[in-house]
Amino acid sequence: MERALIALLTGIVSAGVTALVVPRLIRVAQRYDILSYPTEARWVHRHPVARIGGIAMLLGFTAGIALTFSLPVERFPMEVERIALLLAGAGIVVGTMLYDDLVGLSPLAKLANQILAAAVIVVPRLRGPEHGLVIEQFNNPFGGVVVLPLAAAIGFTFFWVIGMMNTLNWVDGLDGLAGMVTLVASTVLFIHTFFRPAGNPQFTISLLAVALGAAVIGFLPYNWHPSRIIMGDCGAMFLGYALAVVAIIGGAKIATALLALWLPILDVAWLILYRILNGRSPLVADRGHLHHRLLDLGWSQQRIVLLFTVISAGFGAAALLIPAPVYKLVTLVIAGLIGLALLAALARYRPEQSNPSIAEASRRL
Repeated sequence: MERALIALLTGIVSAGVTALVVPRLIRVAQRYDILSYPTEARWVHRHPVARIGGIAMLLGFTAGIALTFSLPVERFPMEVERIALLLAGAGIVVGTMLYDDLVGLSPLAKLANQILAAAVIVVPRLRGPEHGLVIEQFNNPFGGVVVLPLAAAIGFTFFWVIGMMNTLNWVDGLDGLAGMVTLVASTVLFIHTFFRPAGNPQFTISLLAVALGAAVIGFLPYNWHPSRIIMGDCGAMFLGYALAVVAIIGGAKIATALLALWLPILDVAWLILYRILNGRSPLVADRGHLHHRLLDLGWSQQRIVLLFTVISAGFGAAALLIPAPVYKLVTLVIAGLIGLALLAALARYRPEQSNPSIAEASRRL
């Protein structure tokens, strides 16, 4: 069977299962009042919506991967173990964060569960190099390969996974935003692994990116503004976890993932810094995110999602087209400095002070 056909079938099953499950989750949420009510200023939806969409994406993602094991796809035992660990960790993420969506967890409890999910893939590495998954080496932008001691590799992997989980969770503030960003990143990772490196494609890894991106495709029609369901913390954390693992499961593609997610990552980094400088906890949510500030400037949700999507796609294309790692690093640094300057300028602007009608209009979206 042709590899392109296998990838297509994987995507169809993943998207199809997700799309079939979502309407049923909406009915369950409405029947048992598992809804998100707009009780906080930072929430932009103005009507109760189901908040358990992450369950559907996990089921779609799992179904797509399961299909590949019934198709002529050859995998090494180490890769099979890593996929099993990915699915186990994803199940823990969705399960624990679903509890947060329904009952609520403190920021420290959320962090503890994130550490637990990351440990699922990291701790088995202590059994030996053929087990678990840690970032033990990556390309040096200036040539060669950087090899990390095991202790440093374990710490770096925890930071990578937890950082990605929080990045996607924090960007999940508008209908369709986290989904579109994930779809772009999954597409970039698919192209990177299916067609590259030249002469040594990572076909089996590309199927994971297909399954993840297709699960998002099955969810987005119900999550587009005005949404009928939101993914909740269980969905956003799942997307971040899956992206983090898919990016490193077949060799660290850190620069590629960082470029594809440049805008959300920059927004998170800036917001943490801004909250600390203003004497606030970086773990306490507010309306300081870039998408919130653009809403306060009068932008529509669709326009903001389009902006994030276009920028993410542009940097994702750059990650694929820029040949040398050092040029990717230079691109990240320059874009980061420009982005931080723009975010700092935007943070000083208060539309509610200069034009109250703009802020009020944005709150009615």
